[in-house]
Amino acid sequence: MTQAILNAKQLCQALGISTTTFYKFKKAGMPYHQLPKSRAYFILNEVEDWLSKAGYHQSTTWTK
Repeated sequence: MTQAILNAKQLCQALGISTTTFYKFKKAGMPYHQLPKSRAYFILNEVEDWLSKAGYHQSTTWTK
């Protein structure tokens, strides 16, 4: 099973969200991984699971 590992820009494109919404999600506790002295990266399946558990749903965009 292959997991999609994305940077912030790629995650915004995959979810169809703006950078403002991305930072809102990150502040709310969206899961991410980060190695020392490197940028954060995101696993798409983890983020989608978190969005569902946090009460967000996607009809056309992610909303609560």
